[in-house]
Amino acid sequence: MMRTNCRLRGMIFPAGTDGLCLTRRPGPVGWRLLLVLLVLSGCGYRPVGTESLPVEKRPTIAIPPFGNRTTEIGLETMMANAFINTFAQNRGWRVVTRPEEADLVLEGKVSSIESSSVAFFDINRSLVRRVTIRVDLQLTRKSGGKVIWKESDVFQEDYAVDNNYQIGEATKAMGIRRGAATLARRVMDKVMMVI
Repeated sequence: MMRTNCRLRGMIFPAGTDGLCLTRRPGPVGWRLLLVLLVLSGCGYRPVGTESLPVEKRPTIAIPPFGNRTTEIGLETMMANAFINTFAQNRGWRVVTRPEEADLVLEGKVSSIESSSVAFFDINRSLVRRVTIRVDLQLTRKSGGKVIWKESDVFQEDYAVDNNYQIGEATKAMGIRRGAATLARRVMDKVMMVI
């Protein structure tokens, strides 16, 4: 029997023993992989919070400015903005500005803030400081005024210290914003499990 060559997309390869030009069939691993991909694509699995409900069916949530029991000016606004931005990115609900218009109200209060040095240049000068903030949070269902979730949480964030006072304060504010955004994501995950 004479062997022939097969041509496919400009490539030449030998034909099978029977002289036919067939490509290789997938082995048992290939079939299993194909089956798994088909099953997963058809089962409707989606991570929590990614499904988009019609706008009118989404619950509404209001996040008023946080209370501030510290001497840090503007901390309540930074915290509330971080929570509003984080919650607004989720398509599971709509963030509204006024608590009267909301189904849920997430209220927060910053109860303490502490700064401590964690890395030093020498005994008198720190390079990195850590801010520790304690926040009390409460989620209330507007109809009936029932508290459905309540928690006190702490977050820490490091920031670089600079000799220039304005730059040092700016890096501290950036550290607080990073920590607040991280806390907001953690809280959002918890709130999604409750409602």
